[in-house]
Amino acid sequence: MWLIPLWTLGLALACLMLGQWMCKKPARYLASGLVLAALIPWLPSSHAEPPTKPSTQLIYRFDDHRYLTMIGYGCEGAIHYVDEKRDINTPMIDQFARVFLPKIIHADNDGDFIFIPYHEPSAFRVSKDHGKTFQDARWVGIIEFGSEAIKQITVVNQQAFIELKDGRVFMTSKPFGEGWGMNVVDAINVLPETTLSDRPEFQNLPTTIPEVKDYKGWSQMRCDPDLEGEPKQTSGTRWNAFQLAVLDGLGRTVARPVTWLIGAAG
Repeated sequence: MWLIPLWTLGLALACLMLGQWMCKKPARYLASGLVLAALIPWLPSSHAEPPTKPSTQLIYRFDDHRYLTMIGYGCEGAIHYVDEKRDINTPMIDQFARVFLPKIIHADNDGDFIFIPYHEPSAFRVSKDHGKTFQDARWVGIIEFGSEAIKQITVVNQQAFIELKDGRVFMTSKPFGEGWGMNVVDAINVLPETTLSDRPEFQNLPTTIPEVKDYKGWSQMRCDPDLEGEPKQTSGTRWNAFQLAVLDGLGRTVARPVTWLIGAAG
């Protein structure tokens, strides 16, 4: 593409000679403009890699209008809960969040009880107002295992059930009473030893995970660690874009014969 500025310099020289011979200032002005335009593509470009904005990707879908997005780099960043039907976009975890890898079946009734685990289940994010606000739910008792010990999380009938690979099942309370849905308990081994055992929402808890029917959401969170966001505009990227725009403009105007020959040769 160096032929385009070279051709432009030739035209500038011709205009300059014509202007001196006919004593026409416009021809000399045109020659100066052509020289300046021809030199711009030859000036040094910025070779620095432009920084990128954090990528935004959908990491979990509840149904056709509700999902989680992650904004960050390398599958780490902020997680938002989005409900398009209700026009809700809530920052659920502000930073350093990572995707939860075990299986999760979130069959709530259109946001009536949203239960989202952290990457390491030290706590869970819970919403009982269709995702407008989120609070931390907590384990009852000491938990000495990480997400690798979890087989599956199931959210159904406004309760969350955490099934471990060793067969134990943790769950939240029934959906009534003060602070319901905010405590994750081992109803068989831990609950009798806690003050929660006298509360009505912890009486006659299910002994098995309820069956989920006609579930249309995802069964696992997904994330592409190599996904990159759009490049940020810097002085270097703007200068490179300006050089290309000048070269393209010359090719479409005064250097049209050269671009035609290049196209025919290719």
